[in-house]
Amino acid sequence: MTEQRFLSLLRYGISPKHNDAASLSSLSDEDWRGFMQQAGQQSVLGLCLDALDRLKSNGAMPPRNVLIKWIGSVMTLEKEYERQKVFIKELASFFSKHGLKMVLMKGYGLSKLYPIPKHRGSGDLDVYFCGKGQYADELIKEKGFEVKQNEEKHSVYSINGIHVENHASMICEQEHLSLLKVEEFLKDDLERNLHLDEETGCWLPSTMFNVVFLPLHFAGHFVYGGANLRQIVDYALVVKNANLNSDTNQIDWEKVKALAIEGGYFKFLCCLNGICMDHIGIPSDCFPDWPRYKDIEERILAEILNPTSVDVHSLPSKIKRYFKNRWKYQLVYSKENHLMGFLLRIRSWVNWKWGKKSVWNRK
Repeated sequence: MTEQRFLSLLRYGISPKHNDAASLSSLSDEDWRGFMQQAGQQSVLGLCLDALDRLKSNGAMPPRNVLIKWIGSVMTLEKEYERQKVFIKELASFFSKHGLKMVLMKGYGLSKLYPIPKHRGSGDLDVYFCGKGQYADELIKEKGFEVKQNEEKHSVYSINGIHVENHASMICEQEHLSLLKVEEFLKDDLERNLHLDEETGCWLPSTMFNVVFLPLHFAGHFVYGGANLRQIVDYALVVKNANLNSDTNQIDWEKVKALAIEGGYFKFLCCLNGICMDHIGIPSDCFPDWPRYKDIEERILAEILNPTSVDVHSLPSKIKRYFKNRWKYQLVYSKENHLMGFLLRIRSWVNWKWGKKSVWNRK
């Protein structure tokens, strides 16, 4: 019941039209402290604070000490958001002077869909240069910053405490061969359907890119660790915004379905849509009439809210988590063999830990 009330609070932050206020009026002080902790863990502190602001007239408010701490945490998010926004503008300008378009995935671009953009917490910057990523890395090195290559998807570097991931690919298609065509679609869409963000000078992906990419990004964290509600909300708001602006942000659901079937994650995508409708509060007419798997939807949501596996870093712990999460793997990567997936992941880990391979030359 408490978890459902927390989701009610989240829904109210997304859309105050939902009649969720009554369920929040009888919460105890302990409940509110738990809500603040859960909101932080799920990276939705800002959205939930937006809900509290709208609920003031209904008397559904946490105790003063909790509210002050909550506001303080969100103010920190706001400051970091503004700092990143300035950094994005500077970095995009730097690359533009060298003839490069800096594409920014996730993060800042998605924040523009939120009721209050700066209330979406900021994380790493995920950038892409449409086949010119290696040149972009060389430019960063010339500025005196260290560029590392320790994952098969991207190189990494940090500037002024902001972590940047320069992507060679969108998904780990070398570990998940069933996703090769999805990877091709995503790269092709980034070549053809970008739009300029006037505020920062970076380039942002299309709605179709986000509708295909975000579920797989969430799926990877769901299988391997680090999934949270914000990743679901990001996808939900993309779909909701597309429905509100269907002339400019159309979703070709038949194409989305074809890619999901080809990639073996269609059932997972159906479940994600169901969660968005039943628990995030996105109207059902925003989504296609696809099959529902409510028992799996509830299991996915329960795992997000109360994960059985936390983020681990040692190799033995990662191996243990991998086999414990077999049901997740089979749901997301249904066309792949779980044991073979393990061997491919170990090969990738060893290669990028000790190998000489370049992320820009992966043959």
